[in-house]
Amino acid sequence: MDPEQSPAEPTASPDLLDDAFLALRERDRRLVLYFLLEHETASLSELADVVTAWSHADDSRVIEPRCRNQWYLQLRQVHIPKLVDADIVTHDEETGRVSLASCPEPIRELAARACAAEAGP
Repeated sequence: MDPEQSPAEPTASPDLLDDAFLALRERDRRLVLYFLLEHETASLSELADVVTAWSHADDSRVIEPRCRNQWYLQLRQVHIPKLVDADIVTHDEETGRVSLASCPEPIRELAARACAAEAGP
C-alpha cells in the first residue's frame, strides 16, 4: 500500500485489478474504454465506428463497411462481455448502450495512463 494513500480513498482489490489487467490486455478493449472515459456512454454502433476508425488510423485506404461490421460483431460478442465481466463497463442489451461502470478510481487511472502512453507525446 502506498504510504501516502489515505484509508478513506477507494481501493481496488487484487482480484479486481487482475480482472482489469486481463480485460485491458487487448487493445480493442482499451480503445472502447478510452472513448468511454471521455464520453461516459455510447451505443454499440458508435463504439464500432470509433474502434474501426482508430484501428485503421494509420491506414490511408477507405475502410470497407464489412470491416466495420466485423468490429461491431467482435465488440458485441467478445470485447464488451469481457469488459462487463471485469466490471469496467455496463451494457444494456435492450438499448445497445454501453456505459462506463462505477469502477474504482485505480482502474480509471490505469486506463487513463494507458491511453496517454498509447497516444504518445
